[in-house]
Amino acid sequence: MDVKFQLRLDAEREHLMVQQSFFGVFGSKDAKHGLFHYDYERDKADGYPDAHLQVDARSALFEMLNDPKIDPGRSLAQLHFPVGGKRFRPCLEDVIEFLVVERLVQARDGYEKILEAGREGFRKNQLMAAMRRDPATVEAFIERYGSRAKV
Repeated sequence: MDVKFQLRLDAEREHLMVQQSFFGVFGSKDAKHGLFHYDYERDKADGYPDAHLQVDARSALFEMLNDPKIDPGRSLAQLHFPVGGKRFRPCLEDVIEFLVVERLVQARDGYEKILEAGREGFRKNQLMAAMRRDPATVEAFIERYGSRAKV
């Protein structure tokens, strides 16, 4: 597995935020092609989704649908499948869980609790960031559900 993060300060210079991240599953350290990878690039300029999944695979249906006059030589591995956008994209724990559940790696005892704790932390951080950027929605939530909303 190849994991990379590039962090920077947010616009207010108050919090660290992810500028780019990469989670890839490869057969070896030097492999050029892997099983899949998740990419995140904040404010991606090339029109592809900021958060996306790419799978190194073949599909007869894709090959039939892909017009070689428009995109000659394009493969399924070059498609960017959107995965939740800036705030609610997959985290590293999601990728590890996938590998375990699909029986591609052997898990250690108690891995579920460790993954869930990491995932919960990631999701809370993302929610707090979303709330900082959208205080009007936070106010509407409090108006609707009260300051001690019950779940």
